[in-house]
Amino acid sequence: MLDFTVDTEKCIQCKQCVTDCPVSIIRFEDGYPAIAPSREARCLKCQHCLAVCPTAAISILGIQPENCIPLKNNLPSSDQLETLMRGRRSVRRFKSENVDTALIDRLIKVSANAPTAKNAMPLQFSVVDNMDVMKKISERTYNYINYAISEHRVPDEMSHFYGMSKAHAKGADIIFREAPHMLVVSSPTSGSSPMIDIAIALTHFDLAATNAGLGSLWCGFALQAFIHFVPDYKELLGIPQDHEAAYVLMFGKPAVKYFRTVDRNQQKIHKITV
Repeated sequence: MLDFTVDTEKCIQCKQCVTDCPVSIIRFEDGYPAIAPSREARCLKCQHCLAVCPTAAISILGIQPENCIPLKNNLPSSDQLETLMRGRRSVRRFKSENVDTALIDRLIKVSANAPTAKNAMPLQFSVVDNMDVMKKISERTYNYINYAISEHRVPDEMSHFYGMSKAHAKGADIIFREAPHMLVVSSPTSGSSPMIDIAIALTHFDLAATNAGLGSLWCGFALQAFIHFVPDYKELLGIPQDHEAAYVLMFGKPAVKYFRTVDRNQQKIHKITV
């Protein structure tokens, strides 16, 4: 049940909801927009109809327009957004303290609004919001790595973990960087673009975390360690068994401060002309 409702006193019959519906299921009936029960199954639940209505006349899925944030005068300026995007850094030095769980929850909820292919929303956000839990996961992972090394079971392409194990024995954590928190976003591979969906969601979290004063690190080493050395990593992290796509982000309060943006304009830009 979509619970698509129209406040007829507010509706100005502009037909924006009809025109903007990606699957064309909204039609005018008796002078107002409506969705027939026979068309409801085609709804993507994208809420474009709610967002595009200029007079806040439409609600859907139990979501009321007055409970949504108006865009006018609430968006960052172009300069502010550019500074955030250019100023975001990969942080590898973290303070040994927990981030407030309310802030973590808010950042994840923001990230969960990231687009997914066909608006399928197949993702799971698995978060470590307590540094004591993170320490246990880290130690368990290193124990598995050391065990694999002792049994000569480290694949050639994972030989860099020899050095990481030696560094850890001397007190350096190259894999997790002693971050107090970790976010793993996962997806079943049956979707249209699972890794793209994951990357978009993590990018949302990454930028929101930076804006909130936190530091973050896209951590391929952690993902490699889990997949290649921790046989029960899905159970350990609560990842569903049918989720085969995943990526890892470490985050926390940074123990380093950056003062300016950098220039990465060296990447190639090709303008297509036909």
